[in-house]
Amino acid sequence: MEDKVLTFVQEAEIKEKAQELRSARKVKKIYPMVVFGDTNAGERELYVAYMGEPTFPQFSKFMAASKKDEVMAMRSLAKDCFLDGDRDLIDDDSLFLFGLMGQLSEIINTRQSTLVNL
Repeated sequence: MEDKVLTFVQEAEIKEKAQELRSARKVKKIYPMVVFGDTNAGERELYVAYMGEPTFPQFSKFMAASKKDEVMAMRSLAKDCFLDGDRDLIDDDSLFLFGLMGQLSEIINTRQSTLVNL
């Protein structure tokens, strides 16, 4: 399988759109997530979803759901955090399972922290 990469133009357009969304929606963090489609199967070359950092209620909902069904919890999180872009990444099972879902961990990563012993 050949590695696919974004062109500089594509990357610049994605970053510009993310910046516009951040300003318009007053969202602290936006994660542009790119999935390359399978053009041999009739898909587009590129899909982009702009995801916002989950709010406390969204994250709480995800955590509760993940105890029962992690895949459904991830899809619920994707729906809740989706701001703009290609909704196919959430609605199409193949694009979600084998594309977007693997990237969603980026929006729920914790910050680096440490405990200082006194």
